[in-house]
Amino acid sequence: MPCPKFVDYSKWLVAYIKILQKYNEHYYNGGFITSIYFGGGTPSLLPSGFIASILEKISTTFKLAPNIEITIEANPKTINKIKAIELKKSGVNRLSIGVQSIVDDDLKMLGRIHLAKEARECVFEMSEIFDNLSIDMIYNRPGQNLLNWEKELQEVLEYPIKHISLYELIVETNTKLKAMIDSGALPSPSSSATFFEKTIEIAKGHGFEMYEVSNFAKDKHYGRHNISYWKYEDYYGIGAGAHSRCTLANHKIAIAQITDNKEWLRWAMETENPAFNEEILTEDDEFKERLIMGLRCKFGINIDVISEHMKTKYGLKNKLKKLQANSYIINKGSDVVLTDDGIMKLNLIIRYLTEECL
Repeated sequence: MPCPKFVDYSKWLVAYIKILQKYNEHYYNGGFITSIYFGGGTPSLLPSGFIASILEKISTTFKLAPNIEITIEANPKTINKIKAIELKKSGVNRLSIGVQSIVDDDLKMLGRIHLAKEARECVFEMSEIFDNLSIDMIYNRPGQNLLNWEKELQEVLEYPIKHISLYELIVETNTKLKAMIDSGALPSPSSSATFFEKTIEIAKGHGFEMYEVSNFAKDKHYGRHNISYWKYEDYYGIGAGAHSRCTLANHKIAIAQITDNKEWLRWAMETENPAFNEEILTEDDEFKERLIMGLRCKFGINIDVISEHMKTKYGLKNKLKKLQANSYIINKGSDVVLTDDGIMKLNLIIRYLTEECL
């Protein structure tokens, strides 16, 4: 949704603080907050003072871990050195830059407003301010061949970064990109498996460990905010369209907020006690979510936290034995982790494990 020309940030700040307080009163269990992530859209467009005010409220409302990770997403044309320094002073200690590509024609095709040269300059400039720098890239773009992707990836992995997110392009329906592909104006993306295998190989050769299907880190600079999702820990989402997972009375609760920006602001501002759209997840929901999230990353899933009833219902023990016999998983104590071959068949394995046997 386009950003309006005038934004009353004071209203938005009140709204965010109000929702923060609701989480504190109804869901917070007193534990340490390990990460804060400003993402979705382009949060680097926000005034630095706005970010600082939110962080100050969080720090006085919740207990923050001593080594908390505080990340903000930025696009190359929405952040400069002055703003970066201001953000760092406010407490931000990690920057994630949406580079996406270093090919100008592809950036234009993807609807990005920056050039490849500007992306490179931004990364190197930001590395002088932030020790922990991450970038996003998209591969298997229409018309992109494997050799071009290898060259592109080789270059960006030499940038002064500690983390890189590498996403396969998903062509959504009812988009300009989909229409161009359907009309023949752009070629269809190629086979993703070959791109994925080569991506892992090149990243590993540059010292980047694949700790999750789409995320690679150097020297164990894992994205702490993402790890929380994959380990199925609680997290609080604030803002239009935000989702959360909270634990109350040993049950996971899914929380979804209004998706429309104007409606969300009105809801948060005008309602004395904004009511979340809550859903108590069933034991089956939790089981499936835990598998879907956990198997994506190197930490895998802890089968000890799964009830015997669910293990029996889904035939989990026998299925895991078969997967191990075929070298798709390995057992690390009570943790089950996919092998490299298993990662290549991730979706099939998840489908297999989440099929009921009763």
